[in-house]
Amino acid sequence: MKANPLLENLRGGKTSLGLYINSADMVELCGFLGFDWFMIDQMWTSNDWQKTEELLRAGEAAGITPVVRIQSNPWLGYDHRLAVDASRAFGIGAQFVLVSHSGKEEIDECVEASQGWHKRIMTIHPYRDFGEWDAVLAEQRGESFVIPQPETRGALDSLEEVIRSPGIRLVLIAMTDASRILTGSHTPDFYHPALWEYVDRAVSLGSEHGVWIGANTSYAYSLEEVAKRARLLHERGVKMIMLQGAPFLFQITMTQFLGELRPTLD
Repeated sequence: MKANPLLENLRGGKTSLGLYINSADMVELCGFLGFDWFMIDQMWTSNDWQKTEELLRAGEAAGITPVVRIQSNPWLGYDHRLAVDASRAFGIGAQFVLVSHSGKEEIDECVEASQGWHKRIMTIHPYRDFGEWDAVLAEQRGESFVIPQPETRGALDSLEEVIRSPGIRLVLIAMTDASRILTGSHTPDFYHPALWEYVDRAVSLGSEHGVWIGANTSYAYSLEEVAKRARLLHERGVKMIMLQGAPFLFQITMTQFLGELRPTLD
């Protein structure tokens, strides 16, 4: 069995830490460091399907759980292509597929796509004989996760409907855009009461319906602040925490490091 820290932690009631990664060497390093999961982003990067598959395999080899965020622009409204891309992500071996959506209909369609049997059929045929077809399909369905990511008004408003939906077991809140929508301010406010009322409601609904809740730390400009936010999310019952991206974490660390070092070299 391949190591799967995210799934193991969720099932064990533990909190998982993850980040966005864009290269195989960084995947290997973050697995070595002890991160539990990482996001492969197709929304705002040049990652195509070939690179996505390569990063999936790198994660499996390094013992860090990959999560694929499929391409979307939910602010433009309903997009039937989300379920098509979800099908492809599951087809190349993704177990966790993150979907930034405009409303519940797209999530319903992605869940339907996750129930298909076409998983890695072009690389490893999943059945050794006809007697395995039903059992293997049931196992595949049980370990395929569509993760709704509400960050538009429609998605935020449909939170309860989505959490109540059969087939949803994990939701990840995008704290930056959730804050912007809920407060009406372009500048995100991680500590705004309206945002935390939303997070607490999600956790409460999740507990009621057997759904784990994840969230990110939004943008913070020191490692101390990132850690403070991660601890707060954990204390409020969030089980899947994203610490933003490896490039961003490097940027804020080196900004401080160089700011302190350069004056001593003059």
